[in-house]
Amino acid sequence: MDQLASGRRASPFGFNIVVILSTAATGLLQRLRDLRSMLLGLAIASTACADWCLLRFLCSCDERERQINYRALTFAFIDMLIFSLAIGFAQSLGFHSVSWLGIPALMVSLWSLGLIPYSWRY
Repeated sequence: MDQLASGRRASPFGFNIVVILSTAATGLLQRLRDLRSMLLGLAIASTACADWCLLRFLCSCDERERQINYRALTFAFIDMLIFSLAIGFAQSLGFHSVSWLGIPALMVSLWSLGLIPYSWRY
């Protein structure tokens, strides 16, 4: 197996692991105040690792896969913009605010949902 193929398999797995780690560390910040600086450092380091894994995966794609990912990211960005505007409007009407910890999970979910129709198209 060549090195590019093994990197393409390992990058998404590493991305998911560090995203979960970063989310867990950020979620524990409020509960464990004594370890706040260590958890914040862990969250920042794992976020940087997630970025590196995602960029490594995207750079190893061919032109068709890049086009699919670009369209899926555009779909996620537009849907996230609409969601943010709706939440802002609902808050101005008196509804409760949404936790910011759900935003990265929603963005990844929307990107995943965008990958489905655009990968079927090509």
